[in-house]
Parts: sequence; structure tokens; C-alpha cells
Amino acid sequence: MAHIEVIAEYNEKGAMLWADAYPGAYSHGETVAKALEKFPKALSEYAAWAHGAPLTLAESDFVVTHAYQTGLRVDDADSDVLFPSERLPMDMTEYTQKKQLCIRSAQDFEKLLASIPQKDRSLRKSRRTFYGRIPCSAREMAEHTNNTLEYYAHAIGVPFENEGSLSENRKRLFRAIESTPDFLFPRVHTDTDGELWTLKKLMRRILWHDRIHAHALYRLAITFWQKERIANPFRFGSDK
Repeated sequence: MAHIEVIAEYNEKGAMLWADAYPGAYSHGETVAKALEKFPKALSEYAAWAHGAPLTLAESDFVVTHAYQTGLRVDDADSDVLFPSERLPMDMTEYTQKKQLCIRSAQDFEKLLASIPQKDRSLRKSRRTFYGRIPCSAREMAEHTNNTLEYYAHAIGVPFENEGSLSENRKRLFRAIESTPDFLFPRVHTDTDGELWTLKKLMRRILWHDRIHAHALYRLAITFWQKERIANPFRFGSDK
């Protein structure tokens, strides 16, 4: 197979890797090399969810095409990179495919949440990160995931307020985006922190943000309850 192009964000504290052709797939580690070791499994799991089948991959299947040194806490899953491809035009077919993935991701998060017996039980020790206290219960993780949509919408200049369940809110977000004139035009927006955004980046960040919290929730839940009891719509562990 052709090499999969990888974008890296890194500093002395850690590294985050992204696959340009697989929005939402990611891996992180202490260094770019360590993160790259984890990428075959991470991307295969993502492909199992997004495309219905895992991939057989090795480190040699990846090539880092862009590397960005950053001052952000990439070790704590902070990120601001804008891919070169995310500055390019997007047609309705690509938009619709990614929109459907974003909506399905929200629905799958709800399936995972519904399978958790005690949604308000603390599943991990509380600590603070760059964005505040981490969510510790299943309900807090879902609420945090839902509440980021307002921030993402405002980052691309779309008026939006969070309301409703995760999947309802997700559908409302895309209706708000589609009501914006020429919404597929590849505008680059700058948010209040100076971060650059486009619609393509927003959709990648939604998929990634869902996945990073769903993965944490699933991994924690199966340590408290029987694995067979916890729904796994994201196909975590489906790398073979």
C-alpha cells in the first residue's frame, strides 16, 4: 500500500500524530518515534470503526510529511495544527461523508454512555489540565464532549449555543453551518487565541475529540464492569 502521510506536533514534553487521510485518527507519545510505534494499532482501530474493517499496518507504512514544533501541552492532548490539506476546497460529497461520520460518532458515544451502569460514578482521580479539571465520570465525559461544539462553531464564525443531547446538538451544529452562505468555501478563520481554523479542521477535531474521550471512557469502564457489558461501537481493540 502507499505510504500514509502523517502530521506531527511535538515538543520536549511529547508528540501528537495525525493521519491526513483519516480525520480523527491519532496517536501520542513521549517523542515522535514513540507515537509512531503506536500509530499502526490506533489507525487500524479507527479504520475498523470508520470503514468497517481494520488495517494491517506497520511503522514503515507511515511517513511524516509535516512536523510542527509547538508550545502547547501535546502531552495532555492540546493541539492547534492546521493541515495544509485543510486549507483546500471541499466539495459537497466530501463534506457529506465527514458530516455523517461526525453524527455517527456522537450516536456511538451515546451507545457507549448508555451501557455504563453508574454514569455518575467517578472512574479516575481528579486532576487539572490546561483546560481545567478533567471529567471523571461517564456523564461528565459526555457533557464535556458535547460542550466543545459551541467553541468549535465560534472558531469558524458560526453562531451556536449548545442544546440537547450529544447527537441532537451535533445535528444542530451542522444545520447552523449549512445556513452560513458559501459554507464550503475554504475560509481560514482566526479564533480569539490566534488559532487558525477551517471547516475541514473543525470536522477532524470533532472526530478526534469524540474518540479521545470515548477511548478513555471505554478503557476505564471495562476495569469497573464486565467487558461484555460495555458497548464498544468505536471498535477499540479491533486492530487485527
